[in-house]
Amino acid sequence: MSQEHQPLVPATETREYSVPWSILDSWLGVVLLILVDVILLAIALQGSTAGLAQNAGILIAELAYLLPVVAILAWRGIHWKHLGFGKFDWNTMGLGCGLLIAGYLIILLHNVLLQALGVDTQGDEILEIFNKLESPVWFFLVGAVFAPIVEEIFFRGFLFQGFRQKYGWVNAALLSSAVFAVAHLDPVALIPTFVLGAVLAYVYHRSNSVWPGVILHFLVNAFGLCSAYALSQYPGIIPS
Repeated sequence: MSQEHQPLVPATETREYSVPWSILDSWLGVVLLILVDVILLAIALQGSTAGLAQNAGILIAELAYLLPVVAILAWRGIHWKHLGFGKFDWNTMGLGCGLLIAGYLIILLHNVLLQALGVDTQGDEILEIFNKLESPVWFFLVGAVFAPIVEEIFFRGFLFQGFRQKYGWVNAALLSSAVFAVAHLDPVALIPTFVLGAVLAYVYHRSNSVWPGVILHFLVNAFGLCSAYALSQYPGIIPS
């Protein structure tokens, strides 16, 4: 077989997984994220969660998750386009929705187990926050709009891609989802957040774009927040 007719699959895979930052940069991003989380946790401990959730401070706290990415890309002189803002195949959305349904079955079983053990679920915690809020505007805006964009840029566009080029997409999905879960600083939400992160990482892998993940993340957060808000306003809507 002549050289011009030889398969080029390995070279294609290398280009697909290659990003202009190193695996050390990816782990540096995790370290910086930990520092951001520690600072935000210290600030949150100074006041009430409900107080933070109903003012612009929660927006600043969410945007802080972009600091590691901004710092590393600026340091390396890397253009933001490498994070994955390109076009995508809309069929990926159908795949993502199907995976989310499967993921919700796991989350449902997880929540049933927590309730059987007498432990509050993440939904219970959000409902408690809504019950304390005078206005849910900032909580909705950040949770449904800014969080999906910011978190998809960092955890999938930056972290998953960086891990993928070194460890392969499966290990990258597991690692980035674990960091995604731990970064939310909520023990009862570890498994649900990990499952969501794994679905979104796979969607990114199939599309090489942050946009499908942003859309799916928005749908998940908006549905959860709207459901919790409805329950806080109409506590008898679900018969006990």
